[in-house]
Amino acid sequence: MDISPNRLRPVIIGTFTISDISIMPIINFVNLFCCAGIILGGALGSIFYNRQLSNFNQKITIKDGAIMGLLAGILSAIIVTGINLLMVLYSNINPINEILEAVNTFSKDLPQEVYDQMKHFSDEFERYGYSPTLTLVSLIINIVIYPLFASIGGIIVAMININRKKLIGENIGGEIL
Repeated sequence: MDISPNRLRPVIIGTFTISDISIMPIINFVNLFCCAGIILGGALGSIFYNRQLSNFNQKITIKDGAIMGLLAGILSAIIVTGINLLMVLYSNINPINEILEAVNTFSKDLPQEVYDQMKHFSDEFERYGYSPTLTLVSLIINIVIYPLFASIGGIIVAMININRKKLIGENIGGEIL
C-alpha cells in the first residue's frame, strides 16, 4: 500500500491564512505591501506540505510549492469575495455614494464616464442591495491575484528548501565549503 502525503490540509491552512488576513479590518493592510499576506498564506501551505513530505522521506519541488499556493489562492479568492458580498448585503450603507463624495472632495477633473459608471453602480446597490457588476469584477480580480501571489509564496518556500538541502549536502564535518 503506497501512502502519500495529503495536500488537503496544507491547502486549507494556506486558504484560511490568506482569507483571515484579507478579511480582518486592520490586518488586511499587510496586503498593501506587495500582497504580503497572500504570499504568506501560500508559503505556509508549502511549509506544512514540506513537513508532510519529510515524514515520507520526500523533497518538496517547485511544482509542489506552486500547486499549494495556486489551490490556496483560488479557494481564498472565492471565500474572500463571498464574505465581502455578505458584509455588503447586511449593511444598509451604499458605499458607492460615499466613494463618490470622497472623489468629489479630492478631485474635480474626472471624466463624465466615471461619474456615469459610479451612478450605475449606485443604482445597482439601491435596486439589489449590492452591485452584481462590482462583485463579478472583484471575483475575477481576486481569481487572478490571489493564486498568482500565493503561488509565488509557495515557490519561494520550495526554492529555499531546495537550496538549503544543497547547502547541507555540501557540508563536510559541519563546515560549509
